[in-house]
Amino acid sequence: MEGYLFDTHVHTSESSSCGKISAAEVAERYKKLGYDGIIITDHMNKRNMGKLGAEYSIQIENFFKGYDNAKALEDENFTVILGMELRFLENDNDYLVYGIGKDFLRANPLSQIESLEDFVPFAKNHNLTIIQAHPFREGMTVMEPELLDGIEVYNGHGGHNSSNEIAYRWAEKYSLRMTSGSDFHRETGMEPGGVIFEELPKDSFDVAKMIKDNRYSLKCFTR
Repeated sequence: MEGYLFDTHVHTSESSSCGKISAAEVAERYKKLGYDGIIITDHMNKRNMGKLGAEYSIQIENFFKGYDNAKALEDENFTVILGMELRFLENDNDYLVYGIGKDFLRANPLSQIESLEDFVPFAKNHNLTIIQAHPFREGMTVMEPELLDGIEVYNGHGGHNSSNEIAYRWAEKYSLRMTSGSDFHRETGMEPGGVIFEELPKDSFDVAKMIKDNRYSLKCFTR
């Protein structure tokens, strides 16, 4: 297989209240599956962050624990990258955001932003990439295409019906970028997904740029 296989949507028990597997176990699992890397996208929302501590300065360091523990398992054949699954105050939508770093997140409590519409100018100013996760899952609100860089057209979480086929057709209709991710939380009920990058991304900034430049292909999706 040419290129570099990465799962774009992965959670850990350290930093996502719904995660059931430790970051170290997650990293080892993906190594055995033959992935070249993973993007840790633990939940950043009001509810999850509140469970990580009372003050944002404490919350954000606990948010980094899953990423840090997975990063410790990084080697020359396996790369761990920081991302997040962000939710605003307006509804229960989730967005995969790439192009971030620790200092940026320490300075910006993003889970307190009211809406996607408020976030978009900020994201553009900071070269962030916004992908709506599982947009056709029950309880989600499908957002206007012009507010997004793309949508997740394959979500492998077996505990939800994410209507991947509808998401794929929607992305085609509106010429949105497509991503694929496992939405990994636990060992069971997950079907592997991911994207194949043309070049090896070193960090979240590389991921954001490669997605925007369409320098990747999908590993798995349903039509």
